[in-house]
Amino acid sequence: MYPFPPDQSLLAIGGLTVVAPKLKIMYTPTPKVACSTIKMMLATAEGSHRPDLMDQITNPNVSRPQTIHDPIINGLPRLMDLPWREIDNILTSPDWVRIAALRDPIARSYSAWENRIFRRAPGDLSRAIELSRDVLVDGRIDMAGSFSLFSEMIIQHMGAFMKDQHFLPQTHIVRTDAINYDMLIQIDVKGDVDRVAKLISERSGQNIVSTRLNEGMKVSLHDVCDQPTADRIAAVYRMDFDAFGFPKREFRPSLEPFLLSSAETQLVYQLRGVMERLLSVSQASTTQAGARYGLRQIRKAVVRRATGGRAFRDYRILDK
Repeated sequence: MYPFPPDQSLLAIGGLTVVAPKLKIMYTPTPKVACSTIKMMLATAEGSHRPDLMDQITNPNVSRPQTIHDPIINGLPRLMDLPWREIDNILTSPDWVRIAALRDPIARSYSAWENRIFRRAPGDLSRAIELSRDVLVDGRIDMAGSFSLFSEMIIQHMGAFMKDQHFLPQTHIVRTDAINYDMLIQIDVKGDVDRVAKLISERSGQNIVSTRLNEGMKVSLHDVCDQPTADRIAAVYRMDFDAFGFPKREFRPSLEPFLLSSAETQLVYQLRGVMERLLSVSQASTTQAGARYGLRQIRKAVVRRATGGRAFRDYRILDK
């Protein structure tokens, strides 16, 4: 199997990759791969971080650290929004450093499931959530059983999950076949995130330290993932293993249920209710903001429609 997608959509050259112009660093963030931490370091060193503008954003965010993903807050331009000559310079100049991060696909998959499915972080995953129902034992959530069911559902109904970037294979985002990355770290490797912090510190002249943000429930993967579950997930993300050489991980052949207490189960249900209300409020705010949709955004929408949704195939089209 060819390790990268056969299409030329190049999501990395689309809406994900950001740049820090003063630092001359380009960064392709992969969801659930320390992207909050790295964006925070970049925005801090670049001097573009604007937490004082939090009241201006309408996208749903479950915590203050998560707002770093909003362009208003991080202040980092997207690669696709720049003139094409500048894009070419960023992608080829030795003055620029191009970085990206990777993560063991099974650990990343669990993190995405816990965040988007189990805790119901805002997103368009209603069908995936319906498929990945809770596995209950005497009215208590079994996290191991629930994660195992998710691994079955993502194989059988892949499209319901892949519409969310948190579940996309890393080969769809970190396109080493198209971008020559100067620093490609693996966050599972001890000290690799610190390498990014060191680079940013050297380029900014500041002491930038990596701090973990948007951490999950701190459940050990080996307590909720057995070997059959890991094998199913590895099959889904085979492209990532082939392209980036992730080592095969070993898990126990089977697991006992990992049960939340009755009180913890109720807290999970309450948290999901809060998430649903947050999404509802955000959608209402977005509808109101629609009347202020800028000319540039409208132009991009027209380009996407005119090209049949292929605007990201050639990033230059946005500047012609």
